[in-house]
Amino acid sequence: MSEPGFTGRVRRAATRVLLSFAVCALTPAGLSAQSGDSEAGEAAVFGGGVVGIGSHPAVGGSAGLAFSRLAMLLLETSFSPLGNTSVRPAPPGAVLDASRLYDFNLGLHIRIPVRDRWAPYAILGGGALWNTFDQTVTGPGAGPVVSHHSNFDFGFHTGAGLRYYIRDNWGIRPEVKVVVSKQTYTRLSIGIFYVIPQSWP
Repeated sequence: MSEPGFTGRVRRAATRVLLSFAVCALTPAGLSAQSGDSEAGEAAVFGGGVVGIGSHPAVGGSAGLAFSRLAMLLLETSFSPLGNTSVRPAPPGAVLDASRLYDFNLGLHIRIPVRDRWAPYAILGGGALWNTFDQTVTGPGAGPVVSHHSNFDFGFHTGAGLRYYIRDNWGIRPEVKVVVSKQTYTRLSIGIFYVIPQSWP
């Protein structure tokens, strides 16, 4: 994929996310929701896609705790079927297949609760990227040799998102996350989150 094409895709996706933010911001506040409560937990599921190492779907979930009104710590895991691409560039002459990416990370959401119902946030974090795939190599005078590989790499996570509270205890969470590793890629997602009260269970 050429760099200009990738940049154009990211710009178009970022524009869609910003438009979603604007729609959420202009929606009338029918109920009094609480954004940014401290000492509250959160569980979320999300879906979307990754671009930058091809274009592929992505699904995942997270759970975390707000230890102040402005900060939340989350454990997150996600899965993306990468097909014939991987986080590490393929060796010359090798063909990849059945590539799967598992991302296990710990992230800090720096929250900006500008209104009762919605709160943008910035992301800082890191974690382990586990990439499994089949690799086929054809040598001179020999048939193709297929081998299974598993790589672990560190990934630095950054980006931004928005929590929009539809009700007091749940809402939607559009997000743009950039993962910097052997190759840099972007994950675009939208999720549903649920606020776990202090008194639970």
